[in-house]
Amino acid sequence: MGFFDSLKKAMGGKKAPQADVTVGPSQVLRENGIDPSTLDFSFGADGTVTISGTAASEAERQKIVELVSGIAGVSAVNDRTSVAPPPAPEPPAAPEPAPPPPAPETPVVAAPEPEVSSAPSPEPATQAPATAAKTYTVQPGDSLWKIAEAHYGNGSKYMKIFEANQPLLEDPDKIFPGQELVIPDLEN
Repeated sequence: MGFFDSLKKAMGGKKAPQADVTVGPSQVLRENGIDPSTLDFSFGADGTVTISGTAASEAERQKIVELVSGIAGVSAVNDRTSVAPPPAPEPPAAPEPAPPPPAPETPVVAAPEPEVSSAPSPEPATQAPATAAKTYTVQPGDSLWKIAEAHYGNGSKYMKIFEANQPLLEDPDKIFPGQELVIPDLEN
């Protein structure tokens, strides 16, 4: 037997009383997942605890009473809690406006092939008087040879078209889409 054991025996051998550890209702509720911020607790001398405030639901209110009743030193629970009204439901979101109907597709219309105009065009001042001349609008890919072949049936007659359009054309090999050419009649 050690020195301290003999001292303890001499002093009466009783163990020192342990400190009374009391857990408060707020801590018990937090440990069980309940927020006690909307509750008030009052303690009576006889061990009665009065709870007032609001609980989120009836099930939560009953659990609060049960948990507080189980705390050591609590002889009775005076429940004055109420159940909070459920939150107002959010008004349904306004339906999104329907997307506008797709615009009708505009049909793509190919430009008509240029036609040879049979209307007489004004004669250039340098041209000798001729019978009714036709006009032709140059298209991409055209050449004077191709135009002469289409109008005369012989591409080698392209110089007749070049000579009739001398003020407009400087070179028989340089014609451009959109140019309006005079197609003279062939003289037999």
